[in-house]
Amino acid sequence: MERVAIFAALQWECVPVLRHMRQVNRDRLGEFALWRSTQGEREIWLMKTGMGMQQAQAAACTMTDTGSFAVFFSTGCAGALAPDLIPGDLAVATEVIGDTSGRRFAADPYHCERARSAAHRLGLRATAGPVLCSPHALTTVFAKRAAAAEGSIAVEMEGAPIAARAAAAGIPFVSVRAILDTADMELPHAGKFIEPQSGTINPLALASYLLTHPGALPGLMGMQRMRNAAQLSLEKFFGAWLGDNS
Repeated sequence: MERVAIFAALQWECVPVLRHMRQVNRDRLGEFALWRSTQGEREIWLMKTGMGMQQAQAAACTMTDTGSFAVFFSTGCAGALAPDLIPGDLAVATEVIGDTSGRRFAADPYHCERARSAAHRLGLRATAGPVLCSPHALTTVFAKRAAAAEGSIAVEMEGAPIAARAAAAGIPFVSVRAILDTADMELPHAGKFIEPQSGTINPLALASYLLTHPGALPGLMGMQRMRNAAQLSLEKFFGAWLGDNS
């Protein structure tokens, strides 16, 4: 039986996978939350890494310490860099580019094609191309355009360390991310009241922020709608991907 490792930074990014895992055993592996289940001929290991490259690197190292895996799968949300991507679209990485190192980590062609096929069967919009892994959120249109000029279609914050660890261990790597924000959208509220490890909202920080920025509420509600679209697409995708034992 092959083992598949899936990595997602935040709890809401784990939920689309968890909804399709059966007879789930919850545990901890080092500092990380871990869920395991058996799906046909595959054993699925889902790990919540927390946000950022450092957390992702530690999670990937912890996972490889447990033995061999058939594939490392990085998932969650991403920001669009390509202008035609909208919330809920899927970005299937052909390679992940490490922003701080400039290294490029190729995704496994077989698993990329399998992911694209699963999305196509569901009628989901899936675009394949290079994905940038950034150490920080790109919150301005200027920053997004500068990143897009290098050829990336989307940006996220965890994929490169996971891909690097997979490459070092000889494990195939694949990344499928759901688009959260568009390339022409400013994100002035990003990170103001989000707990970096859990991705949950800090109620006190949110209340304090809204007291000083009352005009931010419509934008925050819009972000919630975009998150819902991204989460729904991931839930549909993993329903197909986890049900396919080919």
